[in-house]
Amino acid sequence: MLGDVDGPHHLWLRDTLPGQPLAFVIVRDAAIETRRSAASRLDRRLAGAPPSRKLRGFRPTAFQRQRLNLLLDILDALEGAHRAPTSHEIARRLVYPGMTLGRGMEWKSSTERRRTQRLIGEALALMHRGYRNLLRGTLGGATKTSAPK
Repeated sequence: MLGDVDGPHHLWLRDTLPGQPLAFVIVRDAAIETRRSAASRLDRRLAGAPPSRKLRGFRPTAFQRQRLNLLLDILDALEGAHRAPTSHEIARRLVYPGMTLGRGMEWKSSTERRRTQRLIGEALALMHRGYRNLLRGTLGGATKTSAPK
């Protein structure tokens, strides 16, 4: 590991010999530009340049951080319970903590229920494959919806 202002560089050195040049292996996939940027940043650091700031895409905004925290809280609630909580329980506990909306028809026809169900779906999508967008520095669908009400 090599420390930097925005966090450490994690390196895997294979079969290195003293005095021999190092090589970067960059996977060619959807995140290739992010990987190239990270390799370039590391190369500058190894050459003795002072630590540099990461690209803006690596930092979520305050709203995005808040939303991602909410999605992670929803996932924790879904995974940590001995039985899956209902959308009403998730809404009351996490999304709308002061909610007085009752059950039944009032809940079933509410915008709060629809928003909670969208958030649950978004959290599950993030868990299954969306986290890769975070690793690429693109937050994708995990943060493009409207601000909390």
